Amino acid sequence: MNKPLHDFAESFKQHIEGIAAAKSENKSIESFTDAMCGYMQESGELDGFEVIEQFKRIGIQLNGYAIHEDEERLAVDLFVCLHTRIIPPISIHKNEWEPVIKRGIGFLRKCLSGLHYSLVRESEVYGISKMIHDNKEKIKLARIFFFTDGITKTIALDDVEVEGIPISFHVWDLERLFRMKSSGRKKEPIFLNLEQKYGLELPCLPMPETNEDYESFLAFIPGQLLARIYEEYGERLIERNVRSFLQFRGVNKEIRKTVLKEPHMFLAYNNGIAATAEQVDFGQSTQSGLPVIKSIKDLQIVNGGQTTAAIYHAAKNDKNADISKVYVQMKLTVIKDTEKMDEMVPIISLCANSQNKIQTADFFSNSPYHRKVEHFSRNEWAPAKAGSHRQSKWFYERARGQYLDLKNKQETKAKKRLFDEDHPKSQVFTKTDLAKYINSWEQLPHIVSRGNQKNFAEFSKSLDDLDVEQLDKSYYCDTIAKAIIFNTIYGMVKTQFRANIVTYTMAWLSYKTQQKIDLEEIWRMQSVPASMIETIKIVIKAAFSHISNPPNGENPTEWCKKEECWTSFRDMDIETFLEL
Repeated sequence: MNKPLHDFAESFKQHIEGIAAAKSENKSIESFTDAMCGYMQESGELDGFEVIEQFKRIGIQLNGYAIHEDEERLAVDLFVCLHTRIIPPISIHKNEWEPVIKRGIGFLRKCLSGLHYSLVRESEVYGISKMIHDNKEKIKLARIFFFTDGITKTIALDDVEVEGIPISFHVWDLERLFRMKSSGRKKEPIFLNLEQKYGLELPCLPMPETNEDYESFLAFIPGQLLARIYEEYGERLIERNVRSFLQFRGVNKEIRKTVLKEPHMFLAYNNGIAATAEQVDFGQSTQSGLPVIKSIKDLQIVNGGQTTAAIYHAAKNDKNADISKVYVQMKLTVIKDTEKMDEMVPIISLCANSQNKIQTADFFSNSPYHRKVEHFSRNEWAPAKAGSHRQSKWFYERARGQYLDLKNKQETKAKKRLFDEDHPKSQVFTKTDLAKYINSWEQLPHIVSRGNQKNFAEFSKSLDDLDVEQLDKSYYCDTIAKAIIFNTIYGMVKTQFRANIVTYTMAWLSYKTQQKIDLEEIWRMQSVPASMIETIKIVIKAAFSHISNPPNGENPTEWCKKEECWTSFRDMDIETFLEL
């Protein structure tokens, strides 16, 4: 095994176990699942996720899931893990990985046949099991992601079907994760050699004036080529693509209609697609003299996912579809400075998709707000805790993996130890963590209870009215104080519905004190006052009782998502007797 991979494996293991220990978890598999899903989200492979405590029985397993839903159809992602915690990473053989993947399939199969009937209603897995069962007619696709911190040989898995639902498989081992991370990019780049692989050149028209940031080109891409590329690369080609293939309603219905009845009119009727690339190789057409695109490195369709997926699925599913006459106009933007790719591509995508509010954390990581929080976290030293003279920093992971990346850049073991001391793992927080801290303080626990991505989407909307230029050190210190309150409550909750109890408890404290808790003092002490601890204990008990006894026998985790749950808890007469 090469040394860089070994070092990455060692750092990754320590990071996962450090985060788990900081969160008072007995097991690190939940932190491992969360980390892997987070990397998948930032690479464009996933659009949101929820991690659960590992559910494992004979023939079934689940470590997390994601649901992508519209009014008519559903797609389901299921995550299963084989977490070895062994360094150096060991080879994972077929007799080890195959049972895990089969247990993932088994979980889906059991859900479809009524697994939830045998589960405790209060369990984490009950909700997802019942949802799959109750909506089995709407599910049009399932994807099973297999994560391991070992090394797998090439796993070639053919798509299968369970009760008519097609299932695709996605395998991520430590070596593949390392390749993605060491490339310095958030995704494995797509390279299209149009000339060699597809036997064509793509005529294009360059922008009239050049500049130092980017070049832009207009081209007409054949529908057959677009469909073939989508078939080969799927979600790696199209950010936000998970919903693209779920429906033929609205605009997609019209796209399908045009493909079937008037394919030659597609160019006139459709707005086309917007794409970005890192590098494009050009030639010259012998016929027209125009520049032609010969190859594209790191192609990403940032607007037009609906168009692309609709063309592909119309061609695949409709016998009468003839896409040989379909052409799509494409604006291709080439970012000249690769260091700016991560900054510019999300902005281009956001502007191109302005008609749809983008709702996942990775698209917002480069916003001025998150860069400002990151700036403070890298520069502001937190006061030393009682009994210590050692100051430290809170580390804001604006982009997934920043903590591990910066630690690995430290050249010696001594410098790595110093990095750990300066940035304790218990003080690492992400965009979705930040959204939970603030929305809990803003008394929105029913929103927080809807999951990381939905909560983050609501949090992001609140930033529209925020003057980022006015954010100062005081804002940052108050935010960290909120994190300390949240994390303190989290460490005190040992019962079911932990995530819900934590946000409800913090929201209640904020409401009852009219947000007059001394955040400045909490920042200075880097801990909550003892008197507040006693109050928290009482509120935690009240929150558990309220959440675990929903009206009409409703599932507690669903009950927590309703504003009625919050308002009824908010107005409860909880005896505290202590001044906050």
